[in-house]
Amino acid sequence: MILYFDVVLFINLIMNYVILYLVALILNKEKVYYKLFLGAVLGCIFLIGMVYPKFAFLTKLPSKIILSIAMVFISFSTKNIRDFLKTISFLYIISFMMGGGVLAFFFLLNLQESSLINNIIFNSISIPWWILLVSAFTVFVFLKYIWPIIYRILSKDALLVLITIVLDEKTTEVTALIDTGNDLFDPISNYPVIIVELNAVKNIFGMDFDVVFEEGIEKNLAAISELAANSKWASRFRVIPFESIGRNKGLMLGFKPDSVTIKYDKKILTTKDAVIGIYQKTLSHEGTYRALLNPILIN
Repeated sequence: MILYFDVVLFINLIMNYVILYLVALILNKEKVYYKLFLGAVLGCIFLIGMVYPKFAFLTKLPSKIILSIAMVFISFSTKNIRDFLKTISFLYIISFMMGGGVLAFFFLLNLQESSLINNIIFNSISIPWWILLVSAFTVFVFLKYIWPIIYRILSKDALLVLITIVLDEKTTEVTALIDTGNDLFDPISNYPVIIVELNAVKNIFGMDFDVVFEEGIEKNLAAISELAANSKWASRFRVIPFESIGRNKGLMLGFKPDSVTIKYDKKILTTKDAVIGIYQKTLSHEGTYRALLNPILIN
């Protein structure tokens, strides 16, 4: 079998771009397409070592690790070392799952004898294009939606903490779930967001604000603006963009508390660097928890 370098380069470029795009989707990162493309190009450099023996070091594991680190730095803006480690971990996870998924579909569907027309070469195996697309979609759905649910079910009890929210000398205690899927940050302060049921915190607000919170920001933007402008809490209100299943763009109303105290693992953590996002519905049908804690607050 003869493999042409330009074909191999094109295939690797496409695969790298798909992997980086999936990382951005799953982690809700800003997608700057030319940066993703540059990162994908950088990830193809190791192919030079397959053509020119004097650059064979590029195909070695240390070189590939360095290239993957550079891909993350070029493709994404990372806030801190934790965010960087999370991003590069998902880069590796998605890469391994994509490769394994492609081979699994290939052998499961017994495509060894299929035609080479409209196929690509993957580790000397002819694989249809649609196998790559199905594998990419499967990886995305599993990591974005299914795994957080499984993780939450398996470790729910260990991930429950008690939080105390203080606002203008009023306090409320809420049981919260440490939610790995909650990666919301306030766009103004960049503080992590704790999503809390409205009924769990409405006692610390006046009646006027209860009505506004109950109906949501999208129905009461004018009323919210008027109330906030005339309130002593005007500087505390936040509008938090979010994404969820079936909803690409949404807005959540929130506020900046005086402090949040978290009782976790026999420790008491207090922070002023958090924002409370108001959720109008019920988070747990069993009533096990009434808030979703951003895990960065306990790390």
